[in-house]
Amino acid sequence: MKKIWLALLPIIAAQCAFGQTVTTYAGKQYVGSGKFIGVASNPLLDDYYSNPYGICVDTGGNIWLSDQHNMIILYGGNSIQRGGYLLDPTDPGAIGRYRATGTQAYFNNPRGIYVNPKTNSIYICDTDNGQIRSGTGFVNTSNPTLWDGLSKSNPDDDNAYAGKYTFLGDYLDGIKSAAYFSSPEDLVITTDGTVYVSDYGNDCIRKISGNNVTTFAGKGLTYGDADGIGANARFYAPAGICLDGTNSILVADRNNGKIRRVNLTTAQVSTVVSGLVAPSDVVSVDGLIFIADDYCIKMWDGSKLRVYAGKPGVSDYVDGNDSSARFGELGLMVYRSKDKSLYVCDRENNVVRRIPIIQAAVPNFICNNVMPTVGQTVKLTNKSSFFTSVLWNITPASYTIQAGGKLTDTVLYVSFNATGSYNVTLTASNPSGSVPLTRSNYINVSTNSSAKPAVDFVAVKTMLSITENAQLVDMSANTPNKWDWTITPRNFSYVGGTDSTSQFPQVKFNSTGTYSVKLTATNGNGNGSLTKTNYIVVALSNNKSLATAAGFSIYPNPTRGLIHISGAMPNESISLITADGRVIKRMLNGITLDVTDLPDGIYVAKLSVQGLTCRFLKVN
Repeated sequence: MKKIWLALLPIIAAQCAFGQTVTTYAGKQYVGSGKFIGVASNPLLDDYYSNPYGICVDTGGNIWLSDQHNMIILYGGNSIQRGGYLLDPTDPGAIGRYRATGTQAYFNNPRGIYVNPKTNSIYICDTDNGQIRSGTGFVNTSNPTLWDGLSKSNPDDDNAYAGKYTFLGDYLDGIKSAAYFSSPEDLVITTDGTVYVSDYGNDCIRKISGNNVTTFAGKGLTYGDADGIGANARFYAPAGICLDGTNSILVADRNNGKIRRVNLTTAQVSTVVSGLVAPSDVVSVDGLIFIADDYCIKMWDGSKLRVYAGKPGVSDYVDGNDSSARFGELGLMVYRSKDKSLYVCDRENNVVRRIPIIQAAVPNFICNNVMPTVGQTVKLTNKSSFFTSVLWNITPASYTIQAGGKLTDTVLYVSFNATGSYNVTLTASNPSGSVPLTRSNYINVSTNSSAKPAVDFVAVKTMLSITENAQLVDMSANTPNKWDWTITPRNFSYVGGTDSTSQFPQVKFNSTGTYSVKLTATNGNGNGSLTKTNYIVVALSNNKSLATAAGFSIYPNPTRGLIHISGAMPNESISLITADGRVIKRMLNGITLDVTDLPDGIYVAKLSVQGLTCRFLKVN
């Protein structure tokens, strides 16, 4: 088929615990076969397929599909036929084995497909012709080319890539042109160009290397259920296969209701998953195994088998979240890395379904003040889940982004230039897609011309290293027009062209410690002020102690709760000494100490046996 093993982030296993949404990616749903439109290109959701079965992803991330007699690319929002009979697939002349270009090339129930990652050639299990077919120069990401089966003067000859044509199928190893297959179902290609085929009708796994076809695992014409090496193993109607890492393949052993692993070095066959109904395909992604079985998608995490999407034993057509979704009889499936999703051929409903294998982004946000006055800065904070990026949109556009921010920031400081109601949209995205959340009339801006400023401010970061600058943001109400900042102690300087009278000053601190900040804001009605004591904490860095004795250190420093201690002896206790001299005894258990319950401030930590000391800051 198609599936190259691709690693995901380690968090994927945890994310898979959440419900996934099944959608129709391509095809117009109907039950039966034989519908067609009669033109070569249609929008994805407007095309008709007839028993779609094989699917793969090419090196450009495009999806290729085989249905009853055709080869199709799902490209740029369109479903484009690239090979096979164009009209009604039930026509008497729809099937064949012509080696030609585009719609002049005929197939007979093509199934598994795979794009060679080195040559971009495509290989197909032409199932009812009992052959492995190939097309060269098949993938062009800017202009997908037609299927090119290397036309000859006699297009109906037997010179396929591998396998001699036979109406009922047969079994014979040997040179490629003389070998026989019986209903080959699926295939994969390794990095060295070796092709492995699940020979469904012969109950074995075949290997095509160089000019030869051999039986790699199982015994031809002999079905059964047995683990073992090479010819000692037994399969019963092996269906979909996939690469699992670099040195093994997984096989959906359909009639045995199992997933088997085949070592490509030793030919050792072992059972990975059992207790299935009739699996049609299997895909491996970062140690997780996804299985098309019994009208649903199941997942094996190494210890437990569970239903990932759909309902076992229930055939229907419903898009929706995991257990509410419904599938018909399933064919083969593929994993596409660029959107971290499974694509599966729902052959009974004649469509392609998409299932993300990471949780879709869940957008959410808050605002510290939804009723500001004109010119007042508010803080919009992203609270989304499972996102990799966000984008804000605010309408109408009578606003100013403050503190050097941009619409892709997770925290946005915004002031509004006119009265009225403002709509806020946050779009949260991850590789599975983008999801917007709009709150209409969310922020309502007014004026209060008779009130003095109600002073408020924040620092974008309150815990800094000595190398970082602090950005202060005025958030006062009632439209002040003068500002006066006071910071103590005074070992700092203003930077970025700002000073103590700026609305949004930037500050460079010259030494570590805690700093208090006061803002006085004035308008025509008077002034107001606000002081935040010990508001900004400046350390040497974000992961080193303020003072470290030889062999004794604490990090992170400053800390909001947990500290990690290096240099303590086994069973050694530690004394925490407050600024007023109080001693708090703690026993160490390992290297981590929880100081969440301590009030904010500077503490001296002293090891009871070694007598070493180290200072650290506890902050909110």
